Formats: sequence, structure tokens, C-alpha cells
Amino acid sequence: MTDLTHFDPLRDLDQMSQLVADASGVTVEEAHRRLLAEQARPGTAVSEDFAARGGRRYEPGSAMDAFYGSTDAFLYELAVWNRNRLKRGMRKWITRHMDRVSSIMQKSPLEVLSIGDGMGFDCLHWARHGHRVTYFELPGDGPRFAERLFRGAGISIPMLTDPASIPTGQFDAITCLDVLEHVPDVPGLVKTLVSYLRPGGVLYVSAPYFLILPWYPTHLRQNRRYSASLSPYREAGLNLIGGRPGWDPIVLQKPGGTASLRSSLSVAAVRGGSLLWLPGRFMAWPYAPLHYLRKWTGQKFE
Repeated sequence: MTDLTHFDPLRDLDQMSQLVADASGVTVEEAHRRLLAEQARPGTAVSEDFAARGGRRYEPGSAMDAFYGSTDAFLYELAVWNRNRLKRGMRKWITRHMDRVSSIMQKSPLEVLSIGDGMGFDCLHWARHGHRVTYFELPGDGPRFAERLFRGAGISIPMLTDPASIPTGQFDAITCLDVLEHVPDVPGLVKTLVSYLRPGGVLYVSAPYFLILPWYPTHLRQNRRYSASLSPYREAGLNLIGGRPGWDPIVLQKPGGTASLRSSLSVAAVRGGSLLWLPGRFMAWPYAPLHYLRKWTGQKFE
């Protein structure tokens, strides 16, 4: 039986290595080695595997689809990213905002859908904070890892891998973090997400569209026009109600609820922050220092 008091793969390299090995089929030693390599040079697991397969970076199509269906590199990238102080800060901010939403709506727990959570660490965090969470990810190594993660943590979280199985109009909140930059039809997916929300529900989005850099070959170049843009969300009928200046995340609300969740100060921060990301529609290299910030803000496994 797993000792739940000592189950923390985000800190314990041996635990993370075992989970990655179980999910992907590599040896524990190989998982251990590759986790340390990704920790030393964030972004290289995906970029090197993509280069080895010879696909065209930043372009949707059959080669990109085949890469998603066959690589295990995202396990290493996400394992390191989920330990990063930047990601931890975003997760904590969203948790505090969810608490505010719960208080204003006078509803606890919130029904939360996490889209594209990959390894499941976001779902686990919000479930531990008392929310009723549903995990969604396309089939592959991610769900296999998440299933083992939830079991090891002793928490039951519903897992969906078929979009058709997601109920419409049932969720108070949806998180979609670091997903939309990979999607060929951003406005279409946003409209789909809105259909899953209850009236008055909120959507948390973080999407670094501007990171069209060698370390992120699966970010689509065509999507950088959405950098610092609210157009996909407005088209879907959403209203900006808050967020962080770094757009990590922004928060949008579906009309029809009885409670207004808008924070004028937070909205002003998002709009002011847009000046930082607007150039990302036309150029990417000015944002290269943000990639190196990931290494500087990384945390080593214990």
C-alpha cells in the first residue's frame, strides 16, 4: 500500500521516475536520466525528439499529429514544468480565485473541468483544495500517468479522454492552461469550452502564443495573431473579468449568471499587460529570455 504521507512526485525524483516509467514503458533508470536532462535544459526533451523525427516546426498537419501520438517527451517537459515556480504561482493564483468564485456564487465545491492537464497535477491540486474536478486529456501517456498519480494520492478524480463524453452546461469553472497555442482552431475550441460551462461559469486561460521558439516546436505559428488578443473569447460570448498582467492566466465569464465576478483592478492589470505581449503577433525572439527564465525559476528534485 502506498504511504500517502510520503507521496509527492513533484519533489521526489524516484517517485516521478517510477510513474513516468509505468506510464510510458521505459525503464526507471531511463526515466530518471531523462528527467534530470530536462531539468538541466528545459524544453530539450520535446524539441530534440521532434527534430529527430524530421517534422516541420510550428506547422499543423499529419507530421504534427503523428508526433503527438507517438512521443513520450511531453512527460519529461511537463514533469519539470509542473515543478517550476512560475507554474506553481499560476496554480496558486487560480486556487485563490476559485475560492473567491465559490464564495460569491455561494457554492462549494465548484464543479471544475481541467482541459489538457496532461499529467494531472493541476487536477490533483484543486481536488485537494476541496473542488470537484474532472480531468480531460486526449488518450496517451498523459492519462496513463494521471491515473497512477491519482491512485497514488488516494484521490478519485473522473477521467475523460473522449471529447464527446464531456457533458455540456455542467461546470462552474474550466481551466485551459498551455493548450490553445497548440490548437489549429482556437476560436472553435473556445466556443466548445463555453458550451461546457454553466451560465455565469468562468474560464481560466493561459496560452503563450508568442513562444514560437526552437524549444517549442509544437506551438503553432498561425496562432501568434492571438497574442494579447481577446477576440477568440469575445467571439464566444465571454467577458473578461480579471487575470494577471502576464496573462497567466486571464479569467473570462460566461453571461447568464446571477453573480458578477468582475474585478476592475484585475481587468486593468490584464489590459495593461497586453502591451508586453502585443509584439508577439509579429516576432518571437524578443521573448527568448522568458524561456531562460524557466530554467532560473526551476526547482531541483529532492
